[in-house]
Amino acid sequence: MQKNTFDASAGGDSHVHASYKGMRLSSAFQPIYSLSHCRIVGYEGLLRATIGEAETIVPTEVFGSARSEVEIVQLDRLSRALHMHNFASQHDDMNWLFLNIDPKVIVQGKYYGSFFKDLLDYYEMPPSRVVVEIIEGAISDESQLSESVEFYKKLGCLVAIDDFGAGHSNFERIWRLAPNIVKLDRSMIAQAVDNRTARRVLPGIVSLIHEVGSLVLIEGVETLEEAMIAIETDVDFVQGFYFGMPEANVLQEKQSKQIADLFRDYHDTMPQEMHYKKLSKHIAAFAEVVSKMQSGFAMEQACQGLLEIRGVDRCYLLNQYGIQIGTSIVVPSRQGVADIRYHPLADGNGANWIRRPYLRRALNRPKELQLTRPYLSIANGKLCVTISIAITVLNQIQVFCCDVDWE
Repeated sequence: MQKNTFDASAGGDSHVHASYKGMRLSSAFQPIYSLSHCRIVGYEGLLRATIGEAETIVPTEVFGSARSEVEIVQLDRLSRALHMHNFASQHDDMNWLFLNIDPKVIVQGKYYGSFFKDLLDYYEMPPSRVVVEIIEGAISDESQLSESVEFYKKLGCLVAIDDFGAGHSNFERIWRLAPNIVKLDRSMIAQAVDNRTARRVLPGIVSLIHEVGSLVLIEGVETLEEAMIAIETDVDFVQGFYFGMPEANVLQEKQSKQIADLFRDYHDTMPQEMHYKKLSKHIAAFAEVVSKMQSGFAMEQACQGLLEIRGVDRCYLLNQYGIQIGTSIVVPSRQGVADIRYHPLADGNGANWIRRPYLRRALNRPKELQLTRPYLSIANGKLCVTISIAITVLNQIQVFCCDVDWE
């Protein structure tokens, strides 16, 4: 290796560039926004490489040119040192710096002497302001991966699992490693744009990661539609061309008007509000049934008008313990024509639905109409929403429910 391979040279401003195998390396910082705070909370340091005046080399090719283990470790460390210097020179004393570490360095770096702690000390960068990104699927040795995550946590850094959702990612590693942040791969939001099932499932994935104790960042957000999906899924952070391009200089903005505008649009199209609008006719008829039942009408008689509305599947009554009282009243035209594969589940008499959100929410807010998110009906295997309300019938608390097709 030539002696000047890693010869750093100052640029025209406070930024530093570096040379590596004829390439000129520099830093670019892409902003990471907190949706709730409507402002930047961090930057990811990204490597930029050029040859001559015009030819741009993508980072994968740069790292691909490092063929030996020694070269990979040195190039990775050069990259991190470059980003650390160029970030520290801009005097951002608040936000995180996200740094990627090559998977091979994660495993083998410890055999090449101390580096990262010395780097932080040299630039007087508090470890708490550094987020170390580890590609979750790139390290097959479970013990090495756990050891590396623990090392950076003990150092005081935050740890982010990168590209989750790509390749062979799995929740088992998330549960075991308990990273501070999970970065969802761009493929997940891209699928959510084109696939309605993926769009419905994504909020559940985010919720599950939150329950593990990790914050969630979705990367690769490039369009308005993808930005709105990110808001719908309740992710904590966003990153992508739609919000900000990678630049040599960090941004000085305090608040993001762009995100504030997104929240305003989201408020006007909130899923729950959209559900209510879509089901306005069903909800009005449901309220009429409740009024009739409280006036003494039998449920079968009170439901006749509701069952005639297109999309209604069935009505049923539960006691306060979630036990279904009697059989479900199924729309006459659907009786006997339901998917035969779900026939063993068709009779709900005596079933215990205490785990269902439509029961718990109704009991927690008596006399208030509740509407669920779309979910898979166990009765017919189709997507539905449930309208429910807790009422008093003959001095007993009961929950009246109606399932309506969602698609």
